[in-house]
Amino acid sequence: MKRLVLKILLPWFVTVVALYFAFRGVDWGLLWDNATKAQPLYVLATILLTVISYILRAARWPLLFPDTPLPLGSSYRVLVLGFFMNNILPARAGELVRAHLGAKVVGKPRTLVLATIASERLADGLTISLMFAGIIMVFGQGHLDPEYATNLMYVAYLFIAVALGVVAVLSMRTKIFSITDRYTEKLDNRASTYTLSRLKIFIHGLSPLCVPSRAFKITLWSLTIWLVELAAFACVATALQASLSLSGTVMFLVAVNFSSLIPAAPGGFGVIELVAKSVLMSVGVASSEQALCMVLMQHVIQYAVIGIPGAFLLSTLRSQLNDMTEDFQATEPVA
Repeated sequence: MKRLVLKILLPWFVTVVALYFAFRGVDWGLLWDNATKAQPLYVLATILLTVISYILRAARWPLLFPDTPLPLGSSYRVLVLGFFMNNILPARAGELVRAHLGAKVVGKPRTLVLATIASERLADGLTISLMFAGIIMVFGQGHLDPEYATNLMYVAYLFIAVALGVVAVLSMRTKIFSITDRYTEKLDNRASTYTLSRLKIFIHGLSPLCVPSRAFKITLWSLTIWLVELAAFACVATALQASLSLSGTVMFLVAVNFSSLIPAAPGGFGVIELVAKSVLMSVGVASSEQALCMVLMQHVIQYAVIGIPGAFLLSTLRSQLNDMTEDFQATEPVA
């Protein structure tokens, strides 16, 4: 019963409450009026930039594997399936699906693939955090509500702290591996031995982050991805005739992505709308209807860009897995 509450009822409760507050007091006529005035050219540009950002993510993911990386085509399909499942399962459970599928394709433990996904999330969070911190340092918080600025900065600090922690763990991984090997020899307990072996695999999966040449490439890819994402957010604002400065656009991007970390029902609907709408109004968007329309447009486009190919890939999952495995095997060097 407790598991049912935590996994199903609580996320939906959070979503319903967030939706109520996000739409409370909204004039539906004005909301529809804002939506119908959207400029089609900029809506199309948002869609194209969002598609490009996911292709770039697929190109970056192989860099996060210690060895035997996925080919680009397989990387894109597994990544899209993972993000698609995030949109239909609560608490970002799609990451586990992605780890499972990736492991099947490359023939490596799920724990290792999950570590590459954790590295990806860390790279994304750190890049967004540094963008946000840079804007605050250069332009100040502007019209942003001090409470929102403080809360968003706490999330940024958290990503920076986690990044430093990962670097510390990786710098001591030889010692950690030695300790785990010693305990594995001493323990006559299958569960403990298994857990320690998974820990070792997970740490190994994070190792590309501490290879200077690889870390540099990952940083460049991450920066490129989020600049493309920033351009997509700017197109949303322009499409709906919202006057957003560069710092305001960064706040928009940060609010959407940081709020998506809050455990809620599939897709984060409600939580993202509530947080991002409040931040947009705080940085000067004319009305709550315009702010909410901006968030909804960005959210729906992101959902569709992942949902359409994701639904197709899921419907043909068995054949897709076979194709991806063959593509991977074809790229493996011959012994």
